[in-house]
Amino acid sequence: MLFTIIIATHDRPLLLKRTLQSLIAQTCQDFRVVVVSDSASYLPPYPELAALDGRFVFMIRSGQPGPAISRDMGMAVADGDYWIFLDDDDTFRPGHLQALKQRLQHPGQPPELLFCDFQVQQEDRTVSPPLALDCQSVSIADVTFDSVYVRNRIPNSCVAYRRDVLAGVHNDTELIIYEDWDFLLAAMAGRSLEHLATDGVVIHKSAATAPENMRRGNSRNENVLPVMLVLYQRHAAPNMATRLARQALLASAGVVLDLNHF
Repeated sequence: MLFTIIIATHDRPLLLKRTLQSLIAQTCQDFRVVVVSDSASYLPPYPELAALDGRFVFMIRSGQPGPAISRDMGMAVADGDYWIFLDDDDTFRPGHLQALKQRLQHPGQPPELLFCDFQVQQEDRTVSPPLALDCQSVSIADVTFDSVYVRNRIPNSCVAYRRDVLAGVHNDTELIIYEDWDFLLAAMAGRSLEHLATDGVVIHKSAATAPENMRRGNSRNENVLPVMLVLYQRHAAPNMATRLARQALLASAGVVLDLNHF
């Protein structure tokens, strides 16, 4: 298999079904799916899994909820040349994996980390199925290797990791926010990052005050600065310009710190 797609899910069966349906619709079917649920409160989506024709693993785990542990469990059983972490409320347009495949099969050294543009779909999740509101395409072609060390603008679902890049890389189960940024930085160390101008990833968003958005990041803004500083210390800036950019970013938010924090 060319791709393994790892989906960590938590109590969102209808959104998970939509995510799986977007994979079933792919024009490129050279993939396997690993779904890890941290809840046993609903039945697995059997029709969607059956449509994947045996190319899936569905695991229900116990213990602490959260995507970090689930993603690590998914990695433990993943194969394929490239691994993608697809959030359980996001989808792929039908041609997305085909676009990635065309780039990955170009002659020469295959990319270590390949990231792409995306679309943002605003929706109302108070109705079922969710009501699509507006959608816009977002280009992140200006993201550079160094800029990711300052702030992360690459959605989790937009990165394809070459399998060998993730040897020894794990998710931090103690982080309340930014665990995907931490994971990306760990994978980038000593590697290269390449952009592909395709926007087949759809990031589905509901109102910021919706209950599903209050579980973690949006309800814990007080953790943004402490966690950023942890990541800055954990992942050394590749050069002085990046250290200064980190310092300037926090200064723009009114946080003035000595350069040794960066």
